[in-house]
Amino acid sequence: MDRVMAFLSRLLRNEWRDIASAPFDREIEVAFIDENISVCGGSCLRHGDGWLDAETLRPVEIAATHWRYRQPAMLAMSCC
Repeated sequence: MDRVMAFLSRLLRNEWRDIASAPFDREIEVAFIDENISVCGGSCLRHGDGWLDAETLRPVEIAATHWRYRQPAMLAMSCC
């Protein structure tokens, strides 16, 4: 139960995670550390040992070190 609560807590806070744990089936934000910490400009998909741009499906040449779930541009709203 503690593991489930820890996972849900991380998910809700949307913390950066180690790149080794990045999912293959989700749009995610990736970051890399060079002299600074930089976030890739858009959403990416993990594909084999590399990354694809989530919109164009073109390869992205980065050495990602961290990932997090993609932040929505607009929060979902309900009319009811």
